[in-house]
Amino acid sequence: MKYFYPAICSYDQKKGMFFVMFPDLIGCEAKASTMNEAAKKAREALAASLLELEEKALPIPRATSERQLRLRENGKRICTFLVDMDEYRAYKTYKVRHADAKSAEWAGEARKGRRQSFLAKVFGFR
Repeated sequence: MKYFYPAICSYDQKKGMFFVMFPDLIGCEAKASTMNEAAKKAREALAASLLELEEKALPIPRATSERQLRLRENGKRICTFLVDMDEYRAYKTYKVRHADAKSAEWAGEARKGRRQSFLAKVFGFR
């Protein structure tokens, strides 16, 4: 399933941060020091919020039209984000598998690098 949601994008000069907020999804927002990074984080936040709603079988709110949002949020930049949930699920599965493989690799390296005490060598302790 693909979703289109408008977002309010802004820049705070004092903090030097870009902010992206989805008014249709409570608590769904992102911030970063560059616009590209903020857009990437916003897409991730949108997908995670929608995935949670789908998994909990909660109703997914209807997206406000970009035109209505422009009228309501006068003077702010409005961007529309597209999220493909099938693609996001595949991405999440890949990340989990990759993390599992990395943690197993890390654990193997940690075991190799661990030093044994004198008593462990003599008595075979682990």
